[in-house]
Amino acid sequence: MASAESEENLSDLFDSGFKLFTSIQNTQSATNSLEVQLDVKKCISTFETATKLVSLADMFSRNEEFSEVPTENIKYFLLPALLGTLASKICDRENRMHYLKVSEVYFYDFLERVKSYGVINFEIPKKSQEDDDNGEDSKKEGEKKKTSNLEKIEDMVSIRKLKLMRYKEQKDLKEKLEVYQKSMDNPNLDDETKRNYFTTLINLYALEAVDEINSLKEEKAILEQMKMIKPEDKKKDNKDNLNYKPPKLQPIIITKNQLQKQVMGAGYPSLPVMTVEEFYEKKIADGEWAAPGTNVGGKSLQDMAESQGQEDPEVLEKEQLAEKDDQEYLDKIRAMDEYKDTHKRGWGNRYNRS
Repeated sequence: MASAESEENLSDLFDSGFKLFTSIQNTQSATNSLEVQLDVKKCISTFETATKLVSLADMFSRNEEFSEVPTENIKYFLLPALLGTLASKICDRENRMHYLKVSEVYFYDFLERVKSYGVINFEIPKKSQEDDDNGEDSKKEGEKKKTSNLEKIEDMVSIRKLKLMRYKEQKDLKEKLEVYQKSMDNPNLDDETKRNYFTTLINLYALEAVDEINSLKEEKAILEQMKMIKPEDKKKDNKDNLNYKPPKLQPIIITKNQLQKQVMGAGYPSLPVMTVEEFYEKKIADGEWAAPGTNVGGKSLQDMAESQGQEDPEVLEKEQLAEKDDQEYLDKIRAMDEYKDTHKRGWGNRYNRS
């Protein structure tokens, strides 16, 4: 009885998070607007909790086939893909590289899991070896430089072909989803249609995850280049931000023990991946969740908001106004977003020059 209740709560939790995720994806507001950033963090928290519950329920096993997974559990395969997308939307210039790596971990976790279940059969992009601190990297780098121009051209042609194939597949999958989506609101929805809907969704997200990984790699390369430009300017900026260091997001993957953690976290030794036990213990230590066997509740949302706000009073004030739906404040935010849309940066006074 308790197990069925727990699964029902997990399903509701996932559905509410997915609804918020969809609204974030479809919003016309700027990603860096306060309203969107609050929704992103709220959605991340929801999916992290859902991941914890999925891990505790031990829903997925490397030894089972996809056909053996109950239809009601298929949607939870999407959790790392959704968290990867959300992590990449966090606007924090100082820690951007960190969030790109977190996002990458989530996308690889998602792709490796769905491939192990036979949902996808295409080749997963190779992981970047930038975090491996061994002498082999320099040798590989030397070998890469020896690549002939002909091989480079062949690679470019091959990559272009793959992109076109993925684009066509994505288009076909989106058309299928539209058909299934119309049936999803039917109270008498049959099991097969529901299964086909989420399987199609997983396949679509898998293709999009490949595109996201390639985009993340490109952005990481750009950030590495930017590090080398005008380091003195960066020092000036850092002086203003010494007092404010937001907590860094760590990836929470669907894994129960240290052995699985070593496997799933492989490739990013400098980026810690938390097991569900570590995640659970951290939440108890922070007072956000109650310890097992106690009647003492965890922190309320208000307590957590106050705790986070102590690091930056200005952010706390903005969050409180947004949460209270302060009309004057929301109008001001919307007006600012509209102003940014209609006034491009750098317009200013051009001294009558066109």
